[in-house]
Amino acid sequence: MGGFAGFVLLRLRAHRLLVGAALVTILLTTTVLAALAGFTSGVADAGARRLLRTTDAAATPLLLSRQIGYPQRAESDPEARRLAARTLPGLPLSVRTVAVSDGFGLPGGSASDPDVTSLATLDRGELRLLQGSWPADAAPGGSPVQIAVPRAAEQRLLQALPSAATDRRLVGARFTLTDRISKAKVTVLVTGVYEARDTTNPYWQLDSLGGRGVQRSAGGGGTTYGPMLTTDGAFRTGAVTQSEQSWLALPDVSALHARDLAELAAAGRASAAAISAQGEFQVVTQLPTVLDQLRQSLLVARSTLLVVVLQLALLTVMTLLLAARLLTEEREGENTLLRARGAAPRRLVRFAAGEALLLAVPAAVLAPLLAGPLIRLLTRFGPLSRAGVRLDGPLPASAWWTALLTAAGCALVVVAPTLARARGWSESRRARTRRAALPGVLRGGADVALVALAAAAYWQLRHYAGTGSGVLSSGLSGSLGIDPVLVVAPTLALAAGTVLTLRLLPLVARIGERIATRGDGLPAALAAWQLSRRSHRSAGPVLALALAAAIGTLAVGQTASWQRSQRDQAAFDTAADVRVASMRTPALGQGG
Repeated sequence: MGGFAGFVLLRLRAHRLLVGAALVTILLTTTVLAALAGFTSGVADAGARRLLRTTDAAATPLLLSRQIGYPQRAESDPEARRLAARTLPGLPLSVRTVAVSDGFGLPGGSASDPDVTSLATLDRGELRLLQGSWPADAAPGGSPVQIAVPRAAEQRLLQALPSAATDRRLVGARFTLTDRISKAKVTVLVTGVYEARDTTNPYWQLDSLGGRGVQRSAGGGGTTYGPMLTTDGAFRTGAVTQSEQSWLALPDVSALHARDLAELAAAGRASAAAISAQGEFQVVTQLPTVLDQLRQSLLVARSTLLVVVLQLALLTVMTLLLAARLLTEEREGENTLLRARGAAPRRLVRFAAGEALLLAVPAAVLAPLLAGPLIRLLTRFGPLSRAGVRLDGPLPASAWWTALLTAAGCALVVVAPTLARARGWSESRRARTRRAALPGVLRGGADVALVALAAAAYWQLRHYAGTGSGVLSSGLSGSLGIDPVLVVAPTLALAAGTVLTLRLLPLVARIGERIATRGDGLPAALAAWQLSRRSHRSAGPVLALALAAAIGTLAVGQTASWQRSQRDQAAFDTAADVRVASMRTPALGQGG
């Protein structure tokens, strides 16, 4: 084994430039693809978490409610938490709860359609005390139930209570509420006035009024005020009848991964349907729909990166094949000598495979180590930096697997020319040189098939453009995925242009030779003659350069298209650079 490795190293040292070019190409390709894999995974996870915390924060909680009295709390609370954990599996949950009373008619309202309110045990941390003090448990012996009223109900109660209207102060006022179901009378004492700190907080989904304190009926009937804040002791002692308990489960998405979105959405949808079918709890959740929409957006973003990856892979294969073919041609004499001394073709293939492994293994090891700093560098500049996205976590497993598979694929590409030549080592070198005017792939008609595939893909793109279809498609199982035609079409077009150039290059070289030989310049004639006789040698570098230029042009166009798309979406969402909204009608003459 040591002799084999030493011999392979000697063969590599004899062609340092070509080996170095192949090594750099493999290392760069493996590093970039590993970085793209890690970047895609990291950005998808960070984007999903960011959206669920900000834009879609109001749609992430799970709301459960049940019509129960205070005695049923002990058995209902653990059951609600179990159902929440089943609906949002794998996510840490913070559960908050509110107890709500029956509806009460406010004093001073219409007898047929009175204004109503309810009493509830709100979280005081979500409230701001404006006047007075917080309610306390009432003393035994028929003492009034202490409450704090929302600011939106203050004027309504001042108008209904003459004693409070004289000094324009509601704190300290007593009045009677009438239960609209049992017709029982409850005397309450106002100890304070409050307002919600932030009505956009998901917590206020527990309140049917959303923390606003008032809701007017659309049909012109009575108005709902509240809820009136009370203590849990009012329900415990029976002074106020509890009619409903609500639970809000807010998931912690800090450890959520984009790959879990589909499974989480399916589990949430199935569990919500099962809870509704049981009929004991009412469930409200928008999270499955939000996760489906988020997954679609991530698939669209990944399709854009796949287009770039395929183009990069095409350029890499082209460059590696060029270096490997030149290396094989340089070793033609050496391989002939080895064959003359009894080396079998499979042994020469083993030598080539050993050389490819020596080139690929360092890339497979170093690429993940270099991908991490490269990903962090990408987030330090551009839109990601302005958005505050940081990808400082460990490199995901997908990046390691991508590096390993890319290095293995590069090794196969390096061995491919030796495998192709192993079949023809019995032929004379002259015959092989004559036949090499066209690559074997083109002689088999693969270029025609590739052009046909590119034309079919272009026709399919035109069809999609006419119907307005997107980049996503449904598979046979009904699962959503990326349409391979839209992803592969740009790469097929580049590959088709490449093989067409290979096919036309000998003809163009011969025409150029005839034109150059008619002139008086000897250098031009010699150059044209050399290109015409050995067009296959010059085709590789020219095509690699043309392919790189084409990929760069596509990248510029894709970037411009993406930026225009973002501007158009922002213009559609905002409709104007500045919008001014008023919640009340301005006084006469002040509308301007």
